[in-house]
Amino acid sequence: MIIQNVRLYILKKYNINENDFLGKGQEAEVYSYHQDRVFKLYQLSAFEKQKILKSFYKSMNANAVDFNLPKIYEIIKEKEAVITIEKRIEGRNIQKDLSNFDDDQLHAFFKQYLSTILSIKEIKLEHKIDGHKLLRDYEIHNEPADWNEFLKQSLIQKNKEVEKYLMKDVKDYESKYHYFLNVLSKKYEGEYNLIHGDFYPSNLLVSNDGKINGVIDFGLMTLSGDYLFDVALSWILFDLYDELGAVKLNHYVNMIIETLGEEVKESLYFYALYYSYYSANFFSENCSDGHYEWSVRNLNNESYWAELKDYKK
Repeated sequence: MIIQNVRLYILKKYNINENDFLGKGQEAEVYSYHQDRVFKLYQLSAFEKQKILKSFYKSMNANAVDFNLPKIYEIIKEKEAVITIEKRIEGRNIQKDLSNFDDDQLHAFFKQYLSTILSIKEIKLEHKIDGHKLLRDYEIHNEPADWNEFLKQSLIQKNKEVEKYLMKDVKDYESKYHYFLNVLSKKYEGEYNLIHGDFYPSNLLVSNDGKINGVIDFGLMTLSGDYLFDVALSWILFDLYDELGAVKLNHYVNMIIETLGEEVKESLYFYALYYSYYSANFFSENCSDGHYEWSVRNLNNESYWAELKDYKK
């Protein structure tokens, strides 16, 4: 949290007032800054992460996509905070509107949404991600041989943090955990593509005519690996607050399968369950928040596990 007198000093120095405030995310306060820029205010601890993101955004070649991508122009340390000056992408957050969409409107948005997530894998990087994760959260002693080994190592590390909580709340926890390890012990034979890793409606900016104009907030789970991981997250994260209901979300899953083929179905459910496990303590170290409860609901959803042909309790 940024100390109030530090915030006031910085905003005054850069001629920013209350009317310039655009919103607040998990990490930054965002303000309008000239016509085509935004001004973001972070805690000082964000400095190294912003340096990595600046280089990453510069490395992205967006010629293959028809939406805007982020760009950081400057990173400034100012007192006990970090400032970034970034490209302004016009658009609004459509998340709150979705529950008011009729079936035709939601179907049209699903089509555009799926097209956008499939376009992410077409973005080429001038410099490849070092390893498999843009922002590493664990020290890795032995670099994973492939995508599956990376997911397996990450899961083992995560298990040290969440096992004592999930063992109490997830039915057949041990068999589910060992199922993940067994599947991920197999060699990965697929291609490597850019993965956004946090793709859901709140990380999109939509123009007044309903067109997706920008994809933002790369970072936390930006990866290099199987693009179906991203597609699965676009589904499982779409309705985090259960405003639409399972029937409408199933419509999106069916659209994915109709577009990509029946063979992707098992991967979708596997990655959705993996992410539910891996993200269980993202926002609460002691697993005491709503996101943890969401993770547990998914991991206890036997209809999801039923789609994994080799899973046995």
